[in-house]
Amino acid sequence: MSISYEAGEDFYKNWIIEETAFKKENQAKFETIFSLGNGYMGLRASAEETYPKERRGFYIAGIFDEFSGEVTEMPNLPDWIRTEIYINGELFKLDKGQIFEYSRKLNLKDGLLIRDFHWESPNGEMVEFSFERFISLNNLHTGVSKIEIKPLNFSGEIKLISGFDGRVSNSGTQHLKEGEKRLIEDYIVYQPETQQSEIKMSFGLHHDFYKNQEKFEPQKDFKAERRRIKRVYEFNLKQKEKATIIKRLSAFTNKDKDFREDEDLEDKMIDNLINIRDTAYKELKENHLQKWRSVWEESDFKISGSDFDQLALRFAIFHLIQMIPVHDDRISIAAKGLSGEGYKGHVFWDTEVFILPFFIYTHPEVARNLLKYRYHTLAGARQKAQNNGYQGAMFAWESAETGQETTPKYGAVDILTGEEIRIWCGEIEQHITVDIQYAFDQYFQATGDIEFMKEYGFEVFLASTRFWASRLEYNQGQDRYEINNVMGPDEYKEHIDNNAFINYMVHWQFEKALAYIKYLKKEEEAYLNEIKDELNLKEEEIKDWANKRDNIFIPKSDDNNIIPQFEGFQDLKEIDLTKYKQGDVGDIFDDLGWEEITESKVSKQADVVMLTHLLEEVFDEEIIKANFDYYEPLTLHDSSLSPGIHAAVAAKLGEIDKAYNLFQRAARIDLGRNMASSDAGLHAASLGALWQSVVFGFAGLRLKGDVLQIDPHLPNRWNMVSFNINVKQNKYKVSITQENIKIEAINIKEIIPIQVNNQVYEIEDSQKIKY
Repeated sequence: MSISYEAGEDFYKNWIIEETAFKKENQAKFETIFSLGNGYMGLRASAEETYPKERRGFYIAGIFDEFSGEVTEMPNLPDWIRTEIYINGELFKLDKGQIFEYSRKLNLKDGLLIRDFHWESPNGEMVEFSFERFISLNNLHTGVSKIEIKPLNFSGEIKLISGFDGRVSNSGTQHLKEGEKRLIEDYIVYQPETQQSEIKMSFGLHHDFYKNQEKFEPQKDFKAERRRIKRVYEFNLKQKEKATIIKRLSAFTNKDKDFREDEDLEDKMIDNLINIRDTAYKELKENHLQKWRSVWEESDFKISGSDFDQLALRFAIFHLIQMIPVHDDRISIAAKGLSGEGYKGHVFWDTEVFILPFFIYTHPEVARNLLKYRYHTLAGARQKAQNNGYQGAMFAWESAETGQETTPKYGAVDILTGEEIRIWCGEIEQHITVDIQYAFDQYFQATGDIEFMKEYGFEVFLASTRFWASRLEYNQGQDRYEINNVMGPDEYKEHIDNNAFINYMVHWQFEKALAYIKYLKKEEEAYLNEIKDELNLKEEEIKDWANKRDNIFIPKSDDNNIIPQFEGFQDLKEIDLTKYKQGDVGDIFDDLGWEEITESKVSKQADVVMLTHLLEEVFDEEIIKANFDYYEPLTLHDSSLSPGIHAAVAAKLGEIDKAYNLFQRAARIDLGRNMASSDAGLHAASLGALWQSVVFGFAGLRLKGDVLQIDPHLPNRWNMVSFNINVKQNKYKVSITQENIKIEAINIKEIIPIQVNNQVYEIEDSQKIKY
């Protein structure tokens, strides 16, 4: 893979990712990192032609389907991008003949995927090809593709076969019923339905044909097979005459939030198809580009000093923006976004802990919508608590539409035993319930949005606190409350007792819930009485929360300032991790069985380090440093969630070289040269953690109460970082060099204190501060 930083103009500098050589075995990697989306739908960057080992994928957010004995998953929907192209009867494939001047580029500035090359067929016929596509950010129900074909040394017949292929599957599972297939005027219409959830979809395609920019009508035929509908187009081209084919997609479902039962789904789809058919390609494209430009005005992040680092941050932001379901607060961001089938399209703690901070501080209205998803799944969380014998709301480790638990029970095979490894996350990785509450609190602290909390947040918070109160176990001998038989963030350790991350975070939740109640009693007493009545929350229960807060077991640091990850961690076997620290993700499984891994001092990802990142104010810097220095060497970073968080903590500690190396590792999870790293989709949480590593780590921003603190530790190779940030409904542009911080007030509602070097400033316009 080659990364290109320029395309001849300054406008494109640090905006282009380029594949410079075609290798069919690498297709799944590029399908992922070049994927396009708009939050409503996502399209993997599969070529128009097909190849072995590709993973073609088209998805619509919020659609799930399930078969008996399997967990619900996001179905792969009809492939509309596939196009068979025949040159004088020869099927065009890049693994036949010869390729010249090959380039495939993802333009992060514009959300365009462009592929150009010259192809010589086995018969010696040379053709110039150009492909361009985008998923409209301006019209969420629209996708557009352009194909250009130009014979260079011959004249001849061109044949295209294009339409819908509903035979796609999720690793063999067919989620689509046959559906209705037909032509309406000149539109190809396919209207399938999911097997179990019975979600109705309506898809339409329209094709326009041009020769040297003059519209023409090719010969047409029609093909319909089981779960497939296609049209065959045939025409002749003279030598050096260029044909342009514009393909427009219109996509709707009866799950769309704005769909009414009295509407006709097909009519709605056709209306949009007519609208985009009657809109010139240039106008459709310009509307899309304009939308992206407005997004980048708010979201761009500039790094001066390293082209790759600049590109990596923009890559992260680009894909995070593509994942936002702005159209529907019943939907959240899946672990792979809409870039692949990995983790079955389920939502994890990835969204709230790793991704949400980016939106809280750049697009708070998006963060608000993402948190509403958890409110909408509150009934499922309450049901899970009840099913497990608890009270309140116990959120699913993996969640889909309803909030019911969707985690598979078995996964990979143990190399030693040959048996499937039991996945316990859905039952014992319960920290997600407190993670979600942490996210609600972070949003409230950063925005002051009391109306949102009254309508959604406080109910979720109190219901979750009720769960933890019922989850605690009283140890009479120790006279304390404990949390036993759990799994913390480190998934290489299961069925453990008193995990430090969980116990500290649950203590924080009790403390925060009681602080909220005290605040509401003073500021919003009428609302407090209303929510207490609604939840049947009595004073006796609130007193019980205070008692449990005061008596929950909190693992303390030892003489070396080390907080035990859980009870018994220090008694685990020590093993040499050098080989695995230097190797690839998961290499340890080539040598050790699951039981040996669980009984050794090795961590998959940040656990205690994660705790010090989230609850930084609880620990002094000496303890944070001691635990980082102790646990990082034991951590393999076998989870993509880990390097970015470690980078943030290392940067805050002033360990700049170590932080930068971890930042680079996080940046290269998807963008690196490992051609198998991203086959199943993007690592969405890692993209969010990368942003955190820069803003919370190297730039040193943190909100402490009503004070915004800035304490930069830039890597030596960075001359400057610059970004926008929203705090308390104020918008600032922050620019940090190796010596100065410049803060520009873009939109101020109420001046907030900003602290640098223990000095507090109140900035109304612009100020440069030396640090």
